[in-house]
Parts: sequence; C-alpha cells; structure tokens
Amino acid sequence: MEHGDSIVGKHIHAILEQLKNGKTLVRMRLMGKDYEQLSIINDIRKKDKMPFLLIDCPDGFDDLLKDSSSKLQFEYTGANKLPYFFYADVAQIDQKIIWVTFPDLIERRQLRRDFRVDMPSGTYMGFKKYGVKINKQVINLSLGGSFGALIRSQDMTQPVLPLSVGDSLTEIELVFQSKHFEQRVNIRKAVVVRLEENPLVRSFCYAIHFLDMDKIEEKALTEMIYVIQREFLKKRLAITD
Repeated sequence: MEHGDSIVGKHIHAILEQLKNGKTLVRMRLMGKDYEQLSIINDIRKKDKMPFLLIDCPDGFDDLLKDSSSKLQFEYTGANKLPYFFYADVAQIDQKIIWVTFPDLIERRQLRRDFRVDMPSGTYMGFKKYGVKINKQVINLSLGGSFGALIRSQDMTQPVLPLSVGDSLTEIELVFQSKHFEQRVNIRKAVVVRLEENPLVRSFCYAIHFLDMDKIEEKALTEMIYVIQREFLKKRLAITD
C-alpha cells in the first residue's frame, strides 16, 4: 500500500526483490559517520522466520560499527527516475556478508525545494537584527525557508519585534530539539518575505527565505527534514493501522 510518498506492507518485499533481481545500485550510508558505499542487494533470506537483506561487507566496515550506530540509510533511483530511500539496521556480519533488517517503509524524496514539513515543538531559529538576538519558533520548514512565530527576547524593549518584509538576517542558527535528538544548522543569510499576525500565539508569524548556506549545512538540513518527516509518517501509519 502507498501512503502519499511512502511504500509499506507487502509492497516493500516486492520492491526489494526488484532491486535484487535487477542488480540495482543502492547507496549505503552509515548514520553518524561520514561513510558511503555503492552496493547491490545480493540476496533476500529468512532467518527465524524474519526476512533479511544480504549485502557484501566492504573492507573495514565491521571496524566502523564498533564505535557507531548500526543504523543504515539506503537510497536508490526508481523506474520513474525519482530517488527513494529507507532505513534499516545491521543485524549481524557473517563471513563478509552484512545481514540487514527489513525496513518498515520506503520513502520517495521530494525534489522541490519548497516541500515543507511541520516541525516538532522544540524547533526554533535564532538570529540577530539591530544587534538584538531574536528567536523564532519554527512551525514548518523547507530547504528554501521557514515559517514561524517570533519569540519575545529579553533584550527587547518594544512590544512588537522590529522586523519588516525585506529585512536581511544574519548569524542564523536552526536548532532541532526533541527527546530523540538535538541538531544545529547554520545559515549565512536570509530575508523576510512575508508576515502574518497570529492571534492564537499573540505574536507575528514570519516567512523567511534562505539566501546563502554552506553545502555541508544544506546537506545536514536535508537529512534533518527527512528524519522528521519519517518520524511523522511512522506515527501516522501507527494510527491508521
């Protein structure tokens, strides 16, 4: 069954069989490490009635696992030329073969920079304007920008924050916080493109467009957006099951 951009249930096995039979190249990335490797799925095998993916173990890979998470990310290009990805765990390494658990779902990456994801409540953005440090609670986020409500700073003396459409922002830091993780992403420059008064939070909501970001930071932001989207989809699928 497909839920939007996700593949779940028995269709996962069919997709992985296609990847195996077609010897499709997949990108294997070890989470928490700067490690990537192109590989193929050699076999799908059951052990104790549980299905596993079998992949050749690259030289030195087992040593990397000793001080890192066993979580892997796989990415491949589908027949529709769009990228798909999924997460799985290393179950064991036996005779130079990696036994990988089956994923719960396979997701399709959105290629549009304006693809937006709702953020957990602990997500905020800090920046400086007129020498004042201002924080913004982020409501939703994309690779191209963010939307959220401004939080009153202790340094502020005015009841309304001094931001207008067209203002440039610098020293920007996105902070993702939840009970599962915390990560920070820096953005060199952004601009305010829209404002809305929000009576529910008794503040103004601003749409901010990112203008300049380091490639490494952009990659980190991309991964963070999809981690959060994945957590949301897991919760949604748990509710509908």
